[in-house]
Amino acid sequence: MSFNIWHLIGLLWLPLVVLSEGMDLSDINKCTQLLDTQKLAHCCGKGFLDKFIFVGSNCTPYWDDYGPCRFECLYKHWDLFDGDKKIKKAQFYTMVTELYSPLNGHHNYGTAMKTAHETCEQLGTKHADFVMLYAYKVDSRLGLATSKCQPHAMIHAQCLMVHVTLHCPKEEFRSTENCRDLQKVISSCAVKLNLERVENKDLMMSDKGAGDGWLISGELWLVLMVPLSLILCHL
Repeated sequence: MSFNIWHLIGLLWLPLVVLSEGMDLSDINKCTQLLDTQKLAHCCGKGFLDKFIFVGSNCTPYWDDYGPCRFECLYKHWDLFDGDKKIKKAQFYTMVTELYSPLNGHHNYGTAMKTAHETCEQLGTKHADFVMLYAYKVDSRLGLATSKCQPHAMIHAQCLMVHVTLHCPKEEFRSTENCRDLQKVISSCAVKLNLERVENKDLMMSDKGAGDGWLISGELWLVLMVPLSLILCHL
């Protein structure tokens, strides 16, 4: 999909968030930080725990590349996807247990990853929808429009790191002002965009002005989606 199409989709979806209660343009710009997997890994894991997944793989050319090809390569190496591009939970848990164990002192990080996966699994396609919404703003960084690789693994990895960072074990968190601010942004955006676990009542109560996320009227949905459908039909 070309950059222009991502830009168009973003412009058509953007009003959904702007018109949601509690969201404005400054919120939208801040929420793009949830797509910066490198920054998330820098703050939770101190920039090296996310590299453990490279063990035994041939994916080192993507060591500093946080685009789709990095994660597609790594997820293939660990055989994490089934035929329907769903995460094999047993395989994922085995990988995490192997990489982050009490033996190397990073068991809590591994537990946070497993919990984050449960959250992402519960969210279903919500995170992917969020990526589509923001892709036009950060396409040059994500490389979605030009990459030869599929985005499924990257989207899952982004979702993981958002929730791992939000609930990062204290010993693995880089407690700088920038990272503390990032946690606050994640907390706010996760609530406002309905990207947090339903049962996390404490987080929901911490931001009473967050609104109800993605709820929109059927009429507005039609107004936004009809022109998009017409344009896509002419591609």
